Parts: sequence; C-alpha cells; structure tokens
Amino acid sequence: MRNLLSNLKIPSGIYIKDPETSELGKRIIESSIVLIEGTGFEHFNFKKLGKLIGSNESSIYRYFKSKHKLLVYLTSWYCGWIQYSLVIETYSISSPKEKLINTQPNCNQRKL
Repeated sequence: MRNLLSNLKIPSGIYIKDPETSELGKRIIESSIVLIEGTGFEHFNFKKLGKLIGSNESSIYRYFKSKHKLLVYLTSWYCGWIQYSLVIETYSISSPKEKLINTQPNCNQRKL
C-alpha cells in the first residue's frame, strides 16, 4: 500500500522528457486529453496541440517522439490510476467475492 502511488510513474522509455517535471509538460498532458476527446485520436496532431497550449509543436517533440508515444503515456497513466483506485476502494475488504462485487457497477444486488 505504501508504494502504491509510485506505481503511477510511467516508464522513462515512453517519453523523452518527463512531462510531470514542468508546467509546459503538464499543459501538454492536460490539453492532449481535451483535444483527443474533442477531435478523436485520428485528427489529433502536435500542430493542433501546440496551438491549444500556446506553443509551437517543436516544444511538444521535446517531450514525446510521436503522437503514438503520447497515447502510450496517457493510457499507461490511466491504467495505473485505475489500479490505484481499485486498491484504495477494496483495501479494507477481505473477501475476494466482496471485492469483485464492490468494484463492478450495479453488482451489489447480485449474488455470486
């Protein structure tokens, strides 16, 4: 439990510069999520992202080699966050069946 938050760290091979270490990097991540949600990943590119964050696209390339690497970063972070949330929600439950029931939506009424 003590090391759980450290598992949210993304492996360094995914990015060139860790976006969590600067304000620009954090804006890149936040704005990427907003832009991908609004336009879809197929229409997402670093030029549009640069315009959204008020910077040129070359500054984004200092953090990520490609939009694929940025997507891998975002999905890795999301999977880590889901794992963290599940552990927190089920930490005090000792029964494996109860853990499953409590982590599935609308399953509280069903019996296993």
